Amino acid sequence: MGLIKKCLLILVLTLVFVVAFLAAIDNSTEVALKFMGFTTPVLPVSWWILLAFVLGTLFGVLLNVFSNARLKLSARVANRAAASRTQPVTPSKPS
Repeated sequence: MGLIKKCLLILVLTLVFVVAFLAAIDNSTEVALKFMGFTTPVLPVSWWILLAFVLGTLFGVLLNVFSNARLKLSARVANRAAASRTQPVTPSKPS
């Protein structure tokens, strides 16, 4: 099963690389972006697309880290509260 997963991963990564390479070749026109009076350096469109993808991925990971940290903290607080409210079970003597 591990060999199949490795082969599938290599196939998917190769496919992603080929698609990214073809997109880079197709989008080689150099452009300068203008935003609120600021002009960026002249770079190919494929670099701007790659930059947007990387920044979006990093932003998503960062939001996920903060969200998970908040959820873990609230779960820890809830576990402590539950642990303080529970009493150990003691066996009763038969009558």
